[in-house]
Amino acid sequence: MTASSGALQIDETFLGPRVLPPPPTRHALFLIVIALAALVHLGSIGIGDLYSETEGQYAAAAREMLQSGNLLMPTNDSIPRLQKPPLLYWLIIGSYKLFGVNAAAARLPIALAVIATTALTFVLAERLGDYWRGFAAALIYLTLSGTFALARIIMPEPLFSAWIAGAIYCGLAGFQERNRRRAWYTGFWICAALACLTKGPHGVLLPAATFGLLAIFYREARIRFRPLLRWPYLLLFVAIVVPWHIWVETHFSGSFHRLVLTEWLKHVIGRYPDGTWYDDVPRAQFAATHLAWWFPWLWAILPALLFSWRRVIRPADISFNDALPVAWSAVVLVPVLAIGQRQDYYALSMFPAFALWAAMIWERASDQMRSIGAALVALAGVMIAALAVTLPRLLPAHERTWGETDFRWTAWKALGDMPVSTWSHFRPLLAITAVALIAGAVFTVYLLRSGREKIAIVGLALGMIVVGFCMVSGVARVAPYFSLAETARFLNARAGSTGEVIFEGPPDIASSLGFYLERTFAMVNQQPDARIPLSAAQRKLFLGEEEALQRWRSSRTVFLIIEQDRASHWREVLQRNFHVYHQVAASGTYVVLSNEM
Repeated sequence: MTASSGALQIDETFLGPRVLPPPPTRHALFLIVIALAALVHLGSIGIGDLYSETEGQYAAAAREMLQSGNLLMPTNDSIPRLQKPPLLYWLIIGSYKLFGVNAAAARLPIALAVIATTALTFVLAERLGDYWRGFAAALIYLTLSGTFALARIIMPEPLFSAWIAGAIYCGLAGFQERNRRRAWYTGFWICAALACLTKGPHGVLLPAATFGLLAIFYREARIRFRPLLRWPYLLLFVAIVVPWHIWVETHFSGSFHRLVLTEWLKHVIGRYPDGTWYDDVPRAQFAATHLAWWFPWLWAILPALLFSWRRVIRPADISFNDALPVAWSAVVLVPVLAIGQRQDYYALSMFPAFALWAAMIWERASDQMRSIGAALVALAGVMIAALAVTLPRLLPAHERTWGETDFRWTAWKALGDMPVSTWSHFRPLLAITAVALIAGAVFTVYLLRSGREKIAIVGLALGMIVVGFCMVSGVARVAPYFSLAETARFLNARAGSTGEVIFEGPPDIASSLGFYLERTFAMVNQQPDARIPLSAAQRKLFLGEEEALQRWRSSRTVFLIIEQDRASHWREVLQRNFHVYHQVAASGTYVVLSNEM
């Protein structure tokens, strides 16, 4: 099979320097999408507390690394955390040095990564089509529901996605430009190496598999990607990736190697070395959530895919340019769906590929199909408006009248163990979301009917930007149920210099406490990770219940943080031993007990 894209038809034009400079319109469109990305992601980095688990783990570890001066060893509550490479920690540390230790500074590298991915999506689509397709693809990526929901979380995936998009872009540019191919392929290996330092070997496997899959079907790809395997590039890759891994391995005497192996077994085959299965997202649920993560653009292109698929996909002559986003998506999605561990955010690195593909479909669709797609998005807005109107004005009394056997109670509790009355605060956000979706769809149809089809996509995108801010606000409103930030602030003001804090729960749930609390804390009824060797001082942070009670007897102030459903157990234990049960604070699903009245 040969590549039939425009990039391969005229060798002198597409493999050498560009003949004409891009017009001012192109620069304006590029600046518009970058400005929108900065508005959304830099403008929202200070909204809401950091959640427990992933966000707290990275933000707290970076803070501890900065305070200890050990920039090579990530730790949470002084316990080594080596499951992922250190690049994201280093970037957060750099942000802390510039802007101080706070939630906004912790989110800054992630926001910049999303902005970079938006820019790369633009230039990738521009090389595959033209700058109008680049404009559409960048807007689609920026305004996907999944980008708003997942790419704002402090975790490796948003940064990893930026490096993967950078590697794909450098590889494509080297494919198209013979005169600068060496420079572009150097960029490919640098981006792949930095992706590996962000998340792991996936950083080189995903772009390599993408180009390898294309090379199977296109002879030109086999010829032009072959220089990627030259040894100077491989040496550069090794020089970037290997030093930190060697340092950690020498400091842990082989235990780091076993830890990495365990993580890979978990991710690749979905099992730990002892054969037990890792708790992940079922395939059907993973696929279903991506129907939501790709909203509204999957809805917008759905009519064209259903009723004019031969026109928009062109199955008889799939060019290299059309195949690239498909291959990119396949090497990410197929392994995740077929084998190994699945989490909702594991496909984030192919969101730019979806945007490239959706922009191509939107570009080739007729105005009628685009209008029907916009109408489907408006229908979604109407459904959300109906939900906002019919959502009862929930009061605490409803919790008592429904009862735990009522299906309505079960539905609300499934959304996060929050009191039913909490969800009434989302009615204004649902109303704004509905209005934004309907207005954006109407504006898109108006632009299409007015003959402005090139900018018609702006209507849906602007509506989704409003929706995105509503999503950010909603996440911030429920933070007390997924973060220990309020509890930590309470303890910082009352624990003094000698007070002690004990947390009942796993270390990953305590991670937000590690970021906001201005001291180390102990954990009760938890076991340390057997894969990581700990010092004697670190092992003392893990207490049995009797050890916790011994500390409770001390003359200094001790605070115990527990889940509300554990209150009856600790009330019985404390009253039996001390005749006093003193609760001093509550936040979300947690309560704070104290040994002082």
